[in-house]
Amino acid sequence: MTLNLKQKRILELLSINCRFSNKDIGKAIGLSEDAVDYQINKLINEDKLSSFSVTFDYRFMGYTHYHAFIGLRELDFDIQKLKNIKSITSINSSYGKYDLQLIIAVKDKEELDTTLNELENILKIQNISVAEFDSFYKKFTNIISPISLHSKIPQNKKNKLYKLNERCHCDAKEILNIKLDNVDKKIIKELIKNPRIKFSDLSKKTKLNHETVRYRINGYADKKFIKNFGLLHDFSKYGLYTNYLLLKLRNVDTKLFENYLLNNESIFYSAKLIGEYNCIVYITSKNPEEFGGQLREIRNLLKDSIISMDLLHLEKIDKYVQFPEGLLD
Repeated sequence: MTLNLKQKRILELLSINCRFSNKDIGKAIGLSEDAVDYQINKLINEDKLSSFSVTFDYRFMGYTHYHAFIGLRELDFDIQKLKNIKSITSINSSYGKYDLQLIIAVKDKEELDTTLNELENILKIQNISVAEFDSFYKKFTNIISPISLHSKIPQNKKNKLYKLNERCHCDAKEILNIKLDNVDKKIIKELIKNPRIKFSDLSKKTKLNHETVRYRINGYADKKFIKNFGLLHDFSKYGLYTNYLLLKLRNVDTKLFENYLLNNESIFYSAKLIGEYNCIVYITSKNPEEFGGQLREIRNLLKDSIISMDLLHLEKIDKYVQFPEGLLD
């Protein structure tokens, strides 16, 4: 799909913070509020290039996440049973050494083992590699190369949520242990359904006081419990393909690697892991030739630091949830 300059700017700003108002987006890019509203309805609701999202930091609730890479003996299985496992927040099918990549959010190794046992009852597993998230090489970003224009960021000092305005997801300096009460759960359930919902509408849906809703959500943002209000893109509609680079590295020049990742707009996430693979890189590309060039750059950069490397090509996303499902029951 071909996007004009104004459409790209709207998508870029919504990717940074989808709670920027239509009026403030219009001021930043030189459009009327009504024109911005029209374009958002067209791009999101009609063309479905993207969907609104809100991302929470699971670590505040004592969770960590694991990447599970699974090769199957049999490709046919009951996908609904896999989706029903509440500790699994993401299911991606892929081509390559592994047929599935799962993201598993759990509080301890016992919960992880329970999930892995559930997988064995659903899947005919040929081989599996599980790696624990350790830290970021590059924090997740919703900014993809076709819409990256470094547009002027809207300003609104009265709206505390505008502080979430980084191109990569924010990261909390301190992880605080929090417990969600019923008020939090009501708010988060509705916020996940519609991250752009107005405080007044959220108040009506939850039957909570307007100021209570505002106070709680502002608090989530202040603590960086909310990492981002943004967009989840359908990469295929931008003419992009997604590949995962699975690496075993040693003696990495971390600063050099992180600077390369940060300045590469085709890479939207990279993490340091603990396991058979200790690094994963998510890469978008327009075609195999472009991906080949990206891969060559990374190999030349890391050189002898690479012990082993595997590639996966994303086929489709079968599940993606923005919050551990069991917490909102």
